[in-house]
Amino acid sequence: MVTRRLSAIVAFTLLAATLPAHANEFVSNRRSDWYRFSGPGGQDVRAQIQMESGNWRLWDDFAGFGSMWVHTFPNYDWFWFWDGRDAQAVANLSGPVGSTQTINVAQNRGTVRVAARNTTLTTPAGTFSDVTRLTLQTSVADAGTTQIWFAKGVGIVKYETQSIAGPRTFELAAASVNGRAYPAAAPAPVANGPARAPAEHAPMEAVLFGCNDTYMVVDTYADAFRGLNGSGAIAEVVVTSNAVAAEVRYEMTRRNVPLDEVTFIVAALDSVWMRDYGPIVLKSPSGERVVADTKYYPNRPRDDRFPQAYANHRGWQRVAVNLNFEGGNFATDGRGTAMSSNGVLWFNNMTTAAVRREFEKFGVNRVEFFEPLVNEGTTHIDMFARVMTDGDALVSRYPSSHRQHGVTEEAARKFAALGYRVSRADAARSYDEFATYTNSVLANGVALVPQYGNAAADRAALDAYTALGYRAVGINSRTSIRYGGAIHCLSMQVPR
Repeated sequence: MVTRRLSAIVAFTLLAATLPAHANEFVSNRRSDWYRFSGPGGQDVRAQIQMESGNWRLWDDFAGFGSMWVHTFPNYDWFWFWDGRDAQAVANLSGPVGSTQTINVAQNRGTVRVAARNTTLTTPAGTFSDVTRLTLQTSVADAGTTQIWFAKGVGIVKYETQSIAGPRTFELAAASVNGRAYPAAAPAPVANGPARAPAEHAPMEAVLFGCNDTYMVVDTYADAFRGLNGSGAIAEVVVTSNAVAAEVRYEMTRRNVPLDEVTFIVAALDSVWMRDYGPIVLKSPSGERVVADTKYYPNRPRDDRFPQAYANHRGWQRVAVNLNFEGGNFATDGRGTAMSSNGVLWFNNMTTAAVRREFEKFGVNRVEFFEPLVNEGTTHIDMFARVMTDGDALVSRYPSSHRQHGVTEEAARKFAALGYRVSRADAARSYDEFATYTNSVLANGVALVPQYGNAAADRAALDAYTALGYRAVGINSRTSIRYGGAIHCLSMQVPR
């Protein structure tokens, strides 16, 4: 990704560094630093360094430019962009007011000008002095970054982009820079007693969705956003760029989906499987929320970092759970008992006792292990069973001749032995062997139930949820199930 051309630029900057100012006094070079900007319509944008190569840093979003390599060097007052084709000097941050530079990056093809220096600026994150403002020329009328404000010792504190509706301003709302919090924060709350994962049928504040690409999820999300509207749980959609957010908005508007209870957060992601990498949110007896963060696939590092990013975004504590484990394999009654498949034992080089000790971090003191579906790659319990209420469970069903029959019958017996009334839902196996109806979302009395185009099975599943007291909403899951999951796999609830 970063080629010899970057090395050449680094060499040039070493030779040219003659001025006393430092670009990295205005642009962070620490991966631990993070920034959250608030924009119009409740949109949140998160910015953090994702990768390093020499003095180049890959930002997941840099002042509205999206994912961008940025170069700074000590004792040198320029910063550079690498957009995958060319390295370009952008601006001299200690240059005189009125000094200019020409760039050709994305929708910004034209002049970058130092418009002001040594000014003061107030944002929701605080008041900042020694601020330098750049203005940028765009090549189109409805896209591109038009202004950036840099505060010395902090980084970007504000930026403005152009859109078809006019200027869009993003102000720093919160940040952690070199160990300092903005705004200055009180000490993190200490949970009053152990935090515990609530049951999924507990009251919910939000449902998180991931979207690094719309292809696989747009029809599913359209049904889900409609279903959640008016439920009291907002849809928080995590997108990888403002462009993806705009694409989601366009697709939803085209389908007449209301967006008044949909918010967007920009953060780095590798996939859409929010249930598996997303934050498992716990609650203490006094109501403080805590993010439980497990270890996700090593080849999806952005996904793996998201729970920490979300904890920072919400100002919540985080607890590390030392398990290779995905949220689709976690179910709980909210009263101290967790359910999981044997997959968690297979994928961790630990004793069963050690796995149980890690589960205690979810606030549980009992773990029941189930046999997973045969040859189902994830091994997740949500593919065949779920807790519905304090006294009810739903388990998938297959014909007696089917290879999954023994697994689901044993799961039904086990839930019954735990004291649950067990309802059953026949899998839509004619569409996909793993097209089950337990891969659903519960939110404040609404059930988002996957639908696979098998009219009889789809209707029977909706009836099963209705019989248990839910307003059942069908969710198109025909595409996502072919990739290994349905609506539960694509989302994560956030308890109130």
